[in-house]
Amino acid sequence: MKTLYIPSFSEAGNQSLKAVEVLKLRAYLCPSKKLTIGWGHVILAADFLYFKQFNLERLQFTKTECERRGTLTKEALSGLFINTTQAEELFKKDTQIVADAVAALTPVTLTQNQFDAVVRLVFNIGQANYATSTLRKKLKAGDFSGAASEFDRWIYGTVNGKKIKEPGLVARRAAERALFEAA
Repeated sequence: MKTLYIPSFSEAGNQSLKAVEVLKLRAYLCPSKKLTIGWGHVILAADFLYFKQFNLERLQFTKTECERRGTLTKEALSGLFINTTQAEELFKKDTQIVADAVAALTPVTLTQNQFDAVVRLVFNIGQANYATSTLRKKLKAGDFSGAASEFDRWIYGTVNGKKIKEPGLVARRAAERALFEAA
């Protein structure tokens, strides 16, 4: 019987992702105006268990208000905070979800460095964007060189409705591409 290889995000990948995400124990709005905490964890209504003064409905309302206004409400400022243990728990859950999605959506075997680079990218751009990306299509076709060049396309953020090149994303993608090419 053949053993199925299920890739996992490495400890080196975890540490390199944490280095670019930066730990924030209080809620904030990320550049795309999503309510976020920890190492880039987008807060979901189901996360209410992490916040003492919130139930499911109250957190959903607060999240919606913050994202609609583009600023944190008083309630978010006073009640949306976690400790480092909780941040680590959220990070592990998030990276596992992303790693599982990358493994399911990538029908070719990747080296550990390639897998870690793709997980780092998908953690930032989202699973839906990866699922329809040219990078994924090139991986599926076995075009690893072409896939590597696709990292350079994910350097734009939306600010006031316009796509702009973000220096932080340029540096992040260069590091991810270098990791991918260090196969």
